[in-house]
Amino acid sequence: MWRPVLLGVFCLLAAASPADARASTLETSVKATYIYKLAPFVTWPQSDPAKPFVICVVGADPFGAVLDQAVAGQVYAQRPIQVTRLDAVNPQSGCDIAYLGGSHAQPVEAALQALHGTPVLTVTDENAPDGIIAFRLSGGHVRFRVDQEAADNAGLTISSKLLDLALSVRTKGGRP
Repeated sequence: MWRPVLLGVFCLLAAASPADARASTLETSVKATYIYKLAPFVTWPQSDPAKPFVICVVGADPFGAVLDQAVAGQVYAQRPIQVTRLDAVNPQSGCDIAYLGGSHAQPVEAALQALHGTPVLTVTDENAPDGIIAFRLSGGHVRFRVDQEAADNAGLTISSKLLDLALSVRTKGGRP
């Protein structure tokens, strides 16, 4: 009696899984691409042109090889883009962009606190405190919010073109 029911549930889960996996893979790919494509729309204070442009993935890494493949051969401001994975981050970590996935060693909130006021573009995901860029799903598409006040505090200038694409922009005093 239970066997046909379990078989039916298994078939439903098996049928849903590939679509869910494809959606998750697409979402991950889009986010990985967004991360490095954000760079031309942000102005950092002085940087050393002899050093690579570093994207740090801090804590949980949803991207795996997808981010590495996305940045392979890419440059920003004549600097090769490099991906570094860290358990925790601090101002001396050398990150230009930091995707904060959170870890036992350093939850997202602690990573945001550690990088507060430093010229690092912080990027966070759903269900995490907002970084300067906060990914959100909207209508089945990956979108983002921008915290302009946090960018200003970090000494970063966000292009008006990027601000125009944002779902919302938090300005000085917390006003969207």
